[in-house]
Amino acid sequence: MLNKLSISIKLFFRYLIKHPQFLLTLSLLLFIPFAFLYTGQQFLKVANDNQDRLEKNKIGVLHDVFGELVLTHRNNPEELQQGIENIVSLNPDITKFRVVKSTPEGLNILAALDTKLVGSLESKTDLYNFSSLESTESLIFPYHKDGARYWQSFRSLKTIDGEQYFIFTETSFAQTDKLFATKITQAYYWLLATLLVVVYLAYRHLRLIDYGYLYQESQLAINTRDLFTNMVTHEMRAPLTAIRGYASMIHEDKEVKFDVREQAVKIEQSANRLLLIVNDLLEVARLQSGKLKIEMKETDICALIRNVIDSLGDTAREKGITLSHDLHELICSINTDEKRLHQILTNLINNSIKYTEAGSISVVLKIMAKEVEIRVKDTGMGIQAEDQKRLFAPFFRVESEDVSKISGSGLGMWITKQLVDLLGGKVAVESIKDVGTNVVVTLPK
Repeated sequence: MLNKLSISIKLFFRYLIKHPQFLLTLSLLLFIPFAFLYTGQQFLKVANDNQDRLEKNKIGVLHDVFGELVLTHRNNPEELQQGIENIVSLNPDITKFRVVKSTPEGLNILAALDTKLVGSLESKTDLYNFSSLESTESLIFPYHKDGARYWQSFRSLKTIDGEQYFIFTETSFAQTDKLFATKITQAYYWLLATLLVVVYLAYRHLRLIDYGYLYQESQLAINTRDLFTNMVTHEMRAPLTAIRGYASMIHEDKEVKFDVREQAVKIEQSANRLLLIVNDLLEVARLQSGKLKIEMKETDICALIRNVIDSLGDTAREKGITLSHDLHELICSINTDEKRLHQILTNLINNSIKYTEAGSISVVLKIMAKEVEIRVKDTGMGIQAEDQKRLFAPFFRVESEDVSKISGSGLGMWITKQLVDLLGGKVAVESIKDVGTNVVVTLPK
């Protein structure tokens, strides 16, 4: 068990070393809740202090006002009683209110909120006597009863002729504290909601860190793959070219035996096929890495089509296929990349020759107001509807007995689609099984 725990701790610290952002996120996740709680407690303390100060000021003012009333109407208990009732009606938090006079018999209650106490003697005199030591300020004594907070406040008054009076009030903070507690509870709910949002954002941030790390890893893998592909394809092209050259020399040497020359032809054909695959892989690597440059310029598209047909004419004639074009346009100039368009047409016509056993292939050009349409038509084996949807996917090849003996990498049409997209055009296919195929390339003028 300890061994597993030790391994887990080591893996965790290794993860932290690789992902320093995780440590920052974890620190924020711990710091932000603490900061919220600490700030909330500080605000709560300030609010309580302000509330106590306001309540003390309120009691002091109340005693000042009522003290003047006592000194003015000390011989009129009815007036004092009416004053108490008026003040309590405006301050419902006051639970007890008494005006007491010091007499030889004791502390006589002249007026009180509880009228039953009027005329009786105050039984507890210690706090009254203690307040007589301070004649200008109200003395406040807080206490708790039944979970509620109360303040008992005393003010000592002396007349000119030496008589001593006391004002006693008791204030309940039950309603105030209840309201305060409700607000605090609401604040904590909001704090909890905020913390949940912070936790969620931290989780999302950690996920983004993981995604960023995975992205870096995938970019490194892609760069390594592209470097490996470029290196392998470049290294393979040189020996393949040499093999083709030696095979061609053997094939053309009349002094070599016939069967040897036939084998040399097969070697040359295999080397050609392998070289085409290598070239396709190299083109894919360049496309995926974004290193393929597009150079737009005025291009005579009619001359370009004739050039491609002339270069592939021998290949078509070897299979007995008629390769032609239908060019009747007077103006054939468009703004495009001549090299990439040549590559597109070569791929399409080569593909038609490969999948056409006999018949004809025709390239039709149609120039419109804003676009040009190039249609490569063949009378080959055609493509089924479900296969047409995947024709431009990488490494896709139609699975049927008709094409099982035809070699290819399955990258030609995907490369063509990528090149057409780079030129700002569209490519589509129209085909009927056993009738033929039309590949339509549309390019902006």
